[in-house]
Amino acid sequence: MKEYTVKVYENGDKEWCLNGQLHREDGPAIEYANGDKAWWVNGKLHREDGPAIEYANGDKYWYLNGKRHRENGPAIEYSHGTKEWWINDELHREDGPAVERESGYKEWYLNGHLHRENGPAIEYTNGHKEWWVNGHLHREDGPAIEGVNGYKYWYLNGKHYTEEEYKEEISKRKNSKNSCNGKVVEIDGKKYRLVEE
Repeated sequence: MKEYTVKVYENGDKEWCLNGQLHREDGPAIEYANGDKAWWVNGKLHREDGPAIEYANGDKYWYLNGKRHRENGPAIEYSHGTKEWWINDELHREDGPAVERESGYKEWYLNGHLHRENGPAIEYTNGHKEWWVNGHLHREDGPAIEGVNGYKYWYLNGKHYTEEEYKEEISKRKNSKNSCNGKVVEIDGKKYRLVEE
């Protein structure tokens, strides 16, 4: 049988500890007088069957082994409607935005990096949009930033270009993809390196 140390404070807050660490397996390890609750195991926020933190105002946070984590929904749900998807303490969602604010603002993340391949990774409610890939401003079919006032900024792999420089770089990239220069082919067992003239 496990013997917990339970501290009850003058304000009514309660804490359960085991071996000097916040720990409780049959309920929250901290119960605040205001109604907030937190589940801890071995000194880490942890709960497998629900949110590890439940605030009296309705906010909920899912943690596993001290990390924000939830695989079947948002790991943070605010009572005002904002939601955040976290896996292993990194913003991450493969089937939609990882951050959805109550205002309609959205951010797409993969493995903790702003990332979206088929559209802007950040969408503001006022119409401002930003294209990010692997944590870098990046767009190959137009400006990576489209502002509400009509301003535009071009980026490739996080590097800023003027519109003219951008068009030149895109043209070079397309031509190099279609080039055979430097490629090796094998004919009748012999290898040849191609050179364009």
